[in-house]
Amino acid sequence: MRASGAVSVVVVLLAAKASAQEPAKRRVFHLDSYSKGYGISDDTAAGLRSVLRDKPVQIVTFYLDTKRRGSEAEIRESVARARTAIEEFKPEVLVASDDAAVKYVVVPYYKDGPFPVVFCGVNWSAEPYGLPTPNVTGMVEVVPVLEAIDLARRYFPRIRRLGVLSEDSLSERNNKLLLEPKYGAVGLEVTYVMVKDYASWKREFERLQDLVDILYLPTQGAVADWNAADARAFVKAHTRKPAIATDDFMMPYAVFGLTKTQVEQGEWAARTALDLLAGKKPSDVPVARNRRRIAYVNAPLAAAIGFVPGPELEGARRVE
Repeated sequence: MRASGAVSVVVVLLAAKASAQEPAKRRVFHLDSYSKGYGISDDTAAGLRSVLRDKPVQIVTFYLDTKRRGSEAEIRESVARARTAIEEFKPEVLVASDDAAVKYVVVPYYKDGPFPVVFCGVNWSAEPYGLPTPNVTGMVEVVPVLEAIDLARRYFPRIRRLGVLSEDSLSERNNKLLLEPKYGAVGLEVTYVMVKDYASWKREFERLQDLVDILYLPTQGAVADWNAADARAFVKAHTRKPAIATDDFMMPYAVFGLTKTQVEQGEWAARTALDLLAGKKPSDVPVARNRRRIAYVNAPLAAAIGFVPGPELEGARRVE
């Protein structure tokens, strides 16, 4: 389901076959920052469903759609609709995925109640949002970009200049502030480019080939007019430097990657929601960090620049 000018709500009943004798299902509201069909959102939802599928739980998912509807007026409208949906559903636990849901809904309205909140997918640290609180806990998302760069340096030891090409969004602006000092600490000179549309993305991708030693491609969900098929062909024709990714949906455009998996975030949030439904307090659940890593190699792009994976990438998943 793709929202067009309006946010969307998806209701999923996750339980065994019900009967009149069974107790009422527990209510969990999932507030997603983005949209159905976006890789991060879909993987988070898959993680939630995998844990809650056989439990007596009713879950409603509301998409704020802030990547495609990111103006202040559109966000205000989405937040108002989300609050109405939450109040009507009367959840026993609220699960909020990614930064926008936390920034625009959890912090101003629900960080102190009336129901417990579990967040996931918040980049690097929840402290800028004043979290955790006695009513809120969650899992922060640590992107393995420094690990991926360290891996790249085993093959390309002269890497000094890093280019970052991404969307212009709240999450990426936050990441820029958090990551620039980390890049400098490992001896990298970084050029950051954040774009709003696909034509700009292509132009900057080609320009950066002459400016950097390695390119990092974080995400493209807020890049307007994105054309996946054209992007595959474009990067194959224009890749001259190694490009890395830390999300699997960016691997069609990168030579190799060390990725996180958003499924882990959804699974952890679902298990924590069940603990809270069983009576545990958010303050009893420490804020966690994601741990899983998956290696990928894009075989056609690797061949295009003459990259031959070594033992460090043995067993990596292949993108053809």
